[in-house]
Amino acid sequence: MALHNQERRGIKSTYLRVSQIPGVQNSYLPHHPYQPMLTKLTFSLISCYFNALLAILGNSLLISLILKRSPRSMGNYKYLMLLFSSFGVVFAIIDVTNQPMLHFFNGAYIIFSRNVLGLPRRISFWYIALNCACYGMIMLLLVYHFVYRYLAVCKPHRLELFSWPYYNILIIIFVVVSLEWWIVAIFVAGENPEVEGHIQETMAENYGLNDVKDYTYASSWFYRINRITGQEYASIPDFLFLGNLGVIITSGFSTIIYCWLRLRRELIQSARELQSISQRTLEMQRQLFHSLIAQTLFPVFLMFIPAGILLCFPILKMNMGSVEVVILPLITTQPFMDAIVPMYFIKDYRMAILNFVRRNKNRAKVNMAADLDRSATNSKVFSLRT
Repeated sequence: MALHNQERRGIKSTYLRVSQIPGVQNSYLPHHPYQPMLTKLTFSLISCYFNALLAILGNSLLISLILKRSPRSMGNYKYLMLLFSSFGVVFAIIDVTNQPMLHFFNGAYIIFSRNVLGLPRRISFWYIALNCACYGMIMLLLVYHFVYRYLAVCKPHRLELFSWPYYNILIIIFVVVSLEWWIVAIFVAGENPEVEGHIQETMAENYGLNDVKDYTYASSWFYRINRITGQEYASIPDFLFLGNLGVIITSGFSTIIYCWLRLRRELIQSARELQSISQRTLEMQRQLFHSLIAQTLFPVFLMFIPAGILLCFPILKMNMGSVEVVILPLITTQPFMDAIVPMYFIKDYRMAILNFVRRNKNRAKVNMAADLDRSATNSKVFSLRT
């Protein structure tokens, strides 16, 4: 058995060395079981850079539109949008400098990074835990979006919650929840020799990471082995950590659904009683509501369902195989989608983008026509001279 493992590692290292030789294409290499490993790594790297680029460009454009093209009827809501978009850029930078990947194995999930920044080992664990906490921050900011719209439409007299000095309460909630997620992830899901022994072989086989010093990780192993009896037992700290995340995610999602239902009912009623609200304000409320509908559906499929899979599959001892590689890239598309949604549904933003595109098209046509006229004039002059 030991000889077989040694031979397998030798084949693997030889395959990796050959595949890294300049000028040698993968198409010339024979199909090998370790080729999917290279495919997963390549896909994760490309998707990480691609999602980060889209998020930074999309949110930067939205920030510019918020500052220059926000209608007056939007009120202070634009500042909340500005905060959300700015955090989208921050999250994209943290994610692309971390380049996290996900792996499931025998009752455990492993979110790991190759530490591309070369941080000291302890700090690298804090950094990947911060990356995980960013998912909670995005969800909490999305909850604030819905609470603001709910108060603006259904209970405008309570909207002072988002003004000085009351918004300090919201800041405290955001900081406390984010720090709690981050700190608990560091101490419960951080570096653990027992977990490292459990995942060492599968990380080497699936990602070529033979030494735990080659990567940092955040992991929960829900069913551990008693070293004395050899029997399996439930890891209480890991289940408590799971319950903690479940409470945060469920609370946020429940708040979003409640606000969405109340907003829908209020806007339908306002549409029937146009005399009680100006047409311009009603139109802006509709645009924001449609934007929030999309901002509800996208997180459900891009954040909450993938997060549920991430947390539930290890409990059921289910491995996803190659599909696991798409979970984190799916979640990291959320900041870009959050930028696209308001740019599409809010008319002032949409028209600003369309007008910019049209001006560039017209300018290109004018320049092309000028070039054609210039070339025609030059040809006439040349023919007269000859």
